[in-house]
Amino acid sequence: MPRYQATLLIELKEGILDPQGRAVEGVLRDLGHPVERVRVGKVLEVVFQEENLLKAEEKAKVLGQTLANPVMETWTLEALKELP
Repeated sequence: MPRYQATLLIELKEGILDPQGRAVEGVLRDLGHPVERVRVGKVLEVVFQEENLLKAEEKAKVLGQTLANPVMETWTLEALKELP
């Protein structure tokens, strides 16, 4: 059965406080990098087996919906590829 790798990006929704992003922003400014804003998210790479690309895409979408908190986060399927 083919193996696929899905890359999921999970980010906080606009308006949700991001203390981790604020900390990184402060450090960058202290180091002399005048950044305007920093938001911290998560990138997940998930490898799984599925029958074909269409079913793999469906599974990747279910994974994104399962892993993201819909109250605070949004998710995006950034990439999906078949592995050798």
